[in-house]
Amino acid sequence: MSSELGLPKAHLCGATCALLVLVLSLFLTAPAPQSRARVEAVPTANWSGYALAGSGFTSVTGTFNVPAPLKTSCLEETSVWVGIDGLHNHDLLQAGVAERGFTVPSRRTQTTWPAPGVAPILCGEQVQIYAWWEDLPSAPVQVDLPVHVGDSVTVSIFKMSPGWWALVMHDFTAKQSFFLAQRYDGPQTSVEWVVEAPDVMGLTRGPVPFSTVEFHDLDADGYVHGVERFTFGSGHHFASPSGVVVSMGQLRRTGFAVTWAWRPVKPARHAR
Repeated sequence: MSSELGLPKAHLCGATCALLVLVLSLFLTAPAPQSRARVEAVPTANWSGYALAGSGFTSVTGTFNVPAPLKTSCLEETSVWVGIDGLHNHDLLQAGVAERGFTVPSRRTQTTWPAPGVAPILCGEQVQIYAWWEDLPSAPVQVDLPVHVGDSVTVSIFKMSPGWWALVMHDFTAKQSFFLAQRYDGPQTSVEWVVEAPDVMGLTRGPVPFSTVEFHDLDADGYVHGVERFTFGSGHHFASPSGVVVSMGQLRRTGFAVTWAWRPVKPARHAR
């Protein structure tokens, strides 16, 4: 499928293609002087990571490892992604890797989701790992780029011309890449590096338990400045019967880590 300008809708290419596109993205954005990052805590329902707020962003890049999923159940999903916009608006162009608990028949595990009185879904303990991209409000699109636990993946999103953006995913471990030319007219007011428990049909899924995600080589228009920190909220979305589940490390130079960590839920106190 091609665009009205004759640009390819999507293309799976090798290491040379991706490296050329990544290098091109550096020339399309003018580097700004380095400045010490200012970290601010920002509560959120389902994001954990860092973001830059500003105006006129034209590129964002980040590299992360594909984390090892721990024991999971159905209807759990964790996404690791890099994106532009979405911080203070409803636009968002993003790409990354997702890990989703299978919803397959099994006699071992049973859940009462989605609600009391509704026939239960039977679940296995398997996880699907796949690359994807999304342009909100459209649904995410799975990418024909095989990814595996432990792979090092770089995502680069940059503006090629007015209204046209490139999304590049390069798996350095597998030496495979994906390139997409996408129409996008968002406000360009933020960039993000995030681990997320996605919303599906208006419901926030619990995250698939995961090993540590290491983000590094973060870049936005040639620099990292004015970083805001996201933390998972302590609401029911991220609580099992016994605890809330994510902790995020401090930003150091151009990287940080997000780690699964049980945090016991304190029983509610009732007034007498």
